[in-house]
Amino acid sequence: MKLVAIPDLHLSKSFNVTYGDASLMEEHPYTLVKRILEVEQGENTHFIFLGDVFNTDHPSFHSIFKFLATIEGYSVTIISGNHDIPKIEKKSVLDYLSKYGYIVLRNAIVPIFNNSYALGWCDTQEIFVKNLTKVITKKPEQVFLHAGYNKWENEMDNVVTDSLINLALGNRVKLIAGHEHVHNIKKNTLYHLGSVMPLTIGELGKKYYWTSDKGLVEIKHKVGSSLADEFIITRDEIKAQGDKPILIRKGKVETEDLVLEKQEFDMDILDNFKMKAIEEGFTKAFLKTRMDSE
Repeated sequence: MKLVAIPDLHLSKSFNVTYGDASLMEEHPYTLVKRILEVEQGENTHFIFLGDVFNTDHPSFHSIFKFLATIEGYSVTIISGNHDIPKIEKKSVLDYLSKYGYIVLRNAIVPIFNNSYALGWCDTQEIFVKNLTKVITKKPEQVFLHAGYNKWENEMDNVVTDSLINLALGNRVKLIAGHEHVHNIKKNTLYHLGSVMPLTIGELGKKYYWTSDKGLVEIKHKVGSSLADEFIITRDEIKAQGDKPILIRKGKVETEDLVLEKQEFDMDILDNFKMKAIEEGFTKAFLKTRMDSE
């Protein structure tokens, strides 16, 4: 079985571009994921999304149904990330997606193919350390997870410390991680792939996905700071280039530039889902296999 790990997508994130068509940038992650799926698909291939598939636990209708259309026909595991698990409400987008792929829920430890494990986002650092330690001592080939590196600001973070890296190194376990959007490798053991594309000016640079047969594979995301890029994030003044999205960040980069979907995600809004999905262009035949009510 070939395993393919895909980093954070943050679907349903809004971009406030200075010039151009923001929707082009918002749709770009789907194009990148579709390209990875098509290139890597084989008779025995399983795809693992490393958390934060969505930018919020209650994303837009468009992003949910377009993601389902993108992964249709593929063997998929989705690890819960800090962005797409519920913060207050009991249900989230992951509860809905569990019908169409295997979901690694919060605090969960799940064995998967090729002597590997997947670890869901944990409620506290204490739980995370306990769970990851338990998994590493089983000596799998790799662990797929959603976590940061080295230090944490509060007890609700999930952080791979140097001691955990040393434990994994001693047991010859590779940690393939989402969460950090900048590519990062520690002691040839912890592999942060980066997000599927840069989302802010501080995230510019190379991004990767990972496969069990090739290791790191660069994602040609075409997001950069020059006119040659298809999507531009810069601090320099650039004039409009047609519909090409250009984000000019002169001052401090704001961490929150998105609009959260406020409507509660639960079974009682399935009729509304159907209506919105049809408005987005999804057929009734497509929806019939994905919703409890016709």
